[in-house]
Amino acid sequence: MEQINTVDDYLKKISRYDIYKNVFYRGQSEEYKDITSSISRDKEYTKNENSIYREAISMKTVEFDNLITPIERLSKMQHYGIPTRLVDLTVDPLIALFFAVNTVDDKSHGNVYVFVQPEHSLNDKRIKLLSLLATLESFELEGIKSSYQECYSENITEDEILEFASEGAFIEHSVKLQESNERLFCQKGTFAICGNKIVGKEIKKDVLPLDSIKPTMVIRIPFEHKKAAKKELDEKYNINETTIYPEFPSVADYLKEKYKTADFNLDGTYNILEVSHAGARKCSVVAVLNKAMQIEEVKHVGIQIINHYKKSNDVVWIYIAKNCDDYVMRNWLIKGQWIRESLDPIFKPQLIGEKDELGYIWRFEKYYSTLSDYYNEYTFVDDKILFTQNMKTFEKFELQYKYMFDAFQSGNIDDLQKYVTENGSVITKFFLEFSDYGHSRNDKFNKYLSNFQEVALHLDNVMFWLKKEGLNFNTKRYQVSKCFLDAKVHFYEIKEQAAYWKETIGLSDNEYNEIEIKKIKRKVYQYTQTIPLNPNGLDVVFNLDITRNSDNTINVKGTTNLFDKASLIISLRNSSGLLAQNKSLVENGRFDFGRLGKEGEGFVKGKYKANISLAIPSVQNKEFVLKAGIEYENLKGECINRSGIGPTINYTEEFEL
Repeated sequence: MEQINTVDDYLKKISRYDIYKNVFYRGQSEEYKDITSSISRDKEYTKNENSIYREAISMKTVEFDNLITPIERLSKMQHYGIPTRLVDLTVDPLIALFFAVNTVDDKSHGNVYVFVQPEHSLNDKRIKLLSLLATLESFELEGIKSSYQECYSENITEDEILEFASEGAFIEHSVKLQESNERLFCQKGTFAICGNKIVGKEIKKDVLPLDSIKPTMVIRIPFEHKKAAKKELDEKYNINETTIYPEFPSVADYLKEKYKTADFNLDGTYNILEVSHAGARKCSVVAVLNKAMQIEEVKHVGIQIINHYKKSNDVVWIYIAKNCDDYVMRNWLIKGQWIRESLDPIFKPQLIGEKDELGYIWRFEKYYSTLSDYYNEYTFVDDKILFTQNMKTFEKFELQYKYMFDAFQSGNIDDLQKYVTENGSVITKFFLEFSDYGHSRNDKFNKYLSNFQEVALHLDNVMFWLKKEGLNFNTKRYQVSKCFLDAKVHFYEIKEQAAYWKETIGLSDNEYNEIEIKKIKRKVYQYTQTIPLNPNGLDVVFNLDITRNSDNTINVKGTTNLFDKASLIISLRNSSGLLAQNKSLVENGRFDFGRLGKEGEGFVKGKYKANISLAIPSVQNKEFVLKAGIEYENLKGECINRSGIGPTINYTEEFEL
């Protein structure tokens, strides 16, 4: 999921899909977690789908007289609000955005779902079959085959029925559909038609939600920015209730909302959690909102706070978080700044944005909403787990700390140097483990937990200074001494406050002993492919040419069938780890990484691995992505990896010098 605050942000975000013709959009409130057809919102609807279809036609015979096929009739029913297996979509991204932000008083965020999917004409066999199912009382396969032949004068196989019925399909935008549903013209609309649950070879009455097809992107418009985005759609693009809905009552709703008085009552809407003074007549203020507010209201909160503090200051910074969790992570909704005009320019700080007409400077953060989701899902961890993970790891780390500290205190620098050489990777691993355990929702507890990272960091810095070349003995000893002094502060804070925090979070000895930290698995983000893979995609191959130079450096070049402008990275490793890296673009099927290794020194004899990687599409050249696809859906082969943070290519070749 990605966040946008303005229409311009939105248009930039979706511009990446300009290379595709078959892009569909749906806008709705985030309050609705699923994209479901109206027929599947009630079990009785799905049980009686064919009865609803037939009764609607019999009750409004004139309306359906000129509509011959089931899909045309379903489209007309959708217009009248009759439950169907259709889901409204549009091919116009701005109209989808309107539906996402339309209910400005609803505290939910607005979402636009973007689908890059194959489109099917009304005469496509898949669309014919799915729409026909809505008219049938029985889903017995022989009966479906007979009904299909009778309705369309063509045959369908049992395998086709089971394949087509199992998944929804996207219908291409067409004039034919607009004839049966006048709203489709105003909304540049079309539909997805949902499939059925299938068990073995039995088609069930259950109609699947569209969620079975993953959107290529979900774009969120936070509640705070919905009203401003809706206003921008109206004023810049003439998209509003009157242009979206052809019915006259929409005019009344539009005019009432447009000229409604804005009333900003700020009583009890926020709390100030921090006030710090950065210097003479300068201060920073941190506030947390107590309720959801539109962005203009949030600005008024900022103005009220700034006006209070600017009386005795020349510079005021204001940081506003949406809730306490965001405050803990310093995930700001908005930042504000005020600078006294008469202040000497040499004392004025750098502006964080442009001044408004009142002299305030604002920065509206672009990721606070999605970052909040990420922190909730992947970062925040139960306090008891956090304490136990850090403390049990610290018990092992303590042995390293004491050995190194005692060696330094005894003046045995050579022994310390040797120990660091042999155990450097272990010390670094401790720091990485402490850094990866997550965060508490308690800001004070987080400050205690930061001691674990800090003590490991300072010990890691000891290694840095011991290994650093060009320093005399006294300078090296001074820097190492400083690292140990800093480490000692954090070491004793961990020890002295451990019992307090163990009691504060309610962690018993039994709980502490029973928690096995090796069995705790943190949730990790996993990429999901959303654009269908091209079965005729390019099967990627590499051929490397590795030559050794007289100074024991190497040159690596080669050929590939990858499209031109692919940006490749080579990483050279041996058993000791990473030795060298370089980049190359593919031109006419060739790449050349040039010389690898330090000139005049090179590499020793032994076994090596050359790994060539192609990074995720978002950092690739547009010319390459146009052919490979934004999810590399036009590439295939053994070296394609579609897990982790996104699709990548990794090719490794071993060689010996």
